[in-house]
Amino acid sequence: MAGKAVFHPVCSLHKMGTYKKLEQLGAMTVAEPVIPFSSGCCGMAGDRGFYYPGLTAAAGMAEGAEAAAVDGRGYYSTGKTCEMALSAVSGKEYRSILYLLDEVSSDQTRPRR
Repeated sequence: MAGKAVFHPVCSLHKMGTYKKLEQLGAMTVAEPVIPFSSGCCGMAGDRGFYYPGLTAAAGMAEGAEAAAVDGRGYYSTGKTCEMALSAVSGKEYRSILYLLDEVSSDQTRPRR
């Protein structure tokens, strides 16, 4: 559970009121979970960002700058299109949170020497 990681709560987490669950998951997987203050809609809106790239550039500008300023071990989200949009605006590689869960669960099951 070493290091710091950045987490992007997708729009549905905000709408369903389950934003705190992502914070809890982050706290269980890394020493210092970071959810950017300006996190919100990345502008991808399903597939709209593919047709209107300016939408994601504008919507994700603040969050992307915040994420870019964090020297994290990883950058994670729960939506592939959000990962693509945030990677573009931050210059960091956002991946599925499943990669982090696989990594930390492998750490737990690996024999200790």
